[in-house]
Parts: sequence; structure tokens; C-alpha cells
Amino acid sequence: MKISRKGRELKSRRIERFIREHAAWIRALSKKYGIPSAAVCAVMHKEMQETDLFDTLADAAVQTRLLPKKDSSTGPMQIFGKVALRAVNFGVSRHLTTLRELGITAAYPLDENSDKDVYTVWEKLNRDVHFNMEAGVLNLLCCAEEMTGRIDFASYGAEEWMLVFTRYNQNTHHITPYGEDVYLLYLKYSRESI
Repeated sequence: MKISRKGRELKSRRIERFIREHAAWIRALSKKYGIPSAAVCAVMHKEMQETDLFDTLADAAVQTRLLPKKDSSTGPMQIFGKVALRAVNFGVSRHLTTLRELGITAAYPLDENSDKDVYTVWEKLNRDVHFNMEAGVLNLLCCAEEMTGRIDFASYGAEEWMLVFTRYNQNTHHITPYGEDVYLLYLKYSRESI
């Protein structure tokens, strides 16, 4: 489905408005996890920009459980339940957060092979925008550690940022156009104050 230039600009303005509306929460996550707000905004902007009707249909399939589909990327950070579950386990194992702080009542560690645990996380991602953003941030931390061996964002160069952004979206260890696009958005949001 091809969107016109005018349509992309309109969508981009809606995304920027959404980010401004949630700026306080994004700043709180930035402070809590030591990640630049610009990185969160950049990933969220790109993910929301790429969302289309098929994402909505995939979410409906998971939510209604009428089809065998058990997981989909959802919410402003477009994160899968299983990916978020792993990110939550990562955050808890590193003592960055707790299940209680995240509003999850299941036992730790969450089981990525359990349809129930994956659906519990997916449902929270789908219904709770703040949790969706926090899970996305935890996933970015996971990606950073995997791709660079450290979570010292102040020391990252352009290539490291692009690797982290690429990993957020794909299971690959080389920079992709996605990572490059998000890096450009990161530079844009770094110049703006949210």
C-alpha cells in the first residue's frame, strides 16, 4: 500500500503530536534507564510511520484468538509479545525494574515458550501505551548490550547507534536501511527538546 507524500507528511505530524503528548513519560523512561529520549522518540517515530492496516488486522487476530496467530507487533513501539517478554526478563535480571513496577503479576522469569505468558505481555502492550514504551526501551537496552557489549549510550558513535536501531527491528548484526533511517530521526530528535 503506497502512501502519497502528503499522506506521509500528515502521518508524520500525527506521530510528532503523539510523541509531544507523551513527552513526560518518555523523559521519565530516559531518566530511569539512562537512554537518550531522542533514541526512544526515533524508534517510536519509525515504528509508527511503518504501521499500516496489516498491523491492525494482525492485532485483531491475536486479540480475538479466532486465528492461530498468537503474537504480533503492537502499540507505538510495534513490539511483539515474545520480544517484550524477553526484554522484561532482561530488565528484571539486571535489576533495572521489577515485574511489580511494570504491572505484571506473573512469576519471574516469564516463560517465552508459554502461550499464556506471551499473551499476557502482548495484551498489556496492546492496551497500555506506557508499558508498550517501557518494553520498547527495555528492548533497546537488550539490543544495545547484544550489539555493542555495553549500555553506555554517551560513548556511542553513529555506527553503534545504527546497529542498535537495526537490531530493534531485525535479528541481524549488520546495519540496514531501517537502522540508518532511525539514526537520522535520532539526530532530528536530538536537536529538539521534548
